[in-house]
Amino acid sequence: MSPVEETSERILQAASRVFSRAGYAGATTRAIADEANVNEVTLFRHFGSKKNLLMAVIERFSAVPDLGAALENQLTGDYRQDLLRIGRIFLEMLNRHRKVILMMICEAQHRHEVREAIAQTPLQQSQMLAQYLRQQIERGVVRELANPELAAQMFFGTFFEYSIGQTLADPSAPQMPSEQSVEQIVDIFVEGTIKR
Repeated sequence: MSPVEETSERILQAASRVFSRAGYAGATTRAIADEANVNEVTLFRHFGSKKNLLMAVIERFSAVPDLGAALENQLTGDYRQDLLRIGRIFLEMLNRHRKVILMMICEAQHRHEVREAIAQTPLQQSQMLAQYLRQQIERGVVRELANPELAAQMFFGTFFEYSIGQTLADPSAPQMPSEQSVEQIVDIFVEGTIKR
């Protein structure tokens, strides 16, 4: 990694922490620069504005890059196994960045720039999975779906609700291990979409 890339990565990591603590409105570029141990001029040279930095944080810490890589060259064509891989990647990202995600959802209700920034990620995820579903329909594995994008949204939405719901759950309640949860969600989705 070049020094420029290292600095950008340090700023992104710092921004993620500051946005998590203070929210978008409460996070200042000065606080982010201090957290990254750079000056504000460096932050602006790398990202241009706080909104651009927010969009870079969302893109960097979303599941889109990992899902894109998985969908490009890590899938086998085995419908259930592929969905298990996608589900594991997505759930791991949700669990790792839950605090930032919750902050973004809260901020999006009041700030259109946050809403704009976070709206792209679910759309990209759904489009990628919808394309995979279309391929499986053509192969005769998946039944005809009126709207593959909607099916993809439902797939990711189930994982999203499961992960975010863990935040609200009683910590003393027994929890299903992540791998079992992924398998159960995937099996329900496969049952509903597989061609008989």
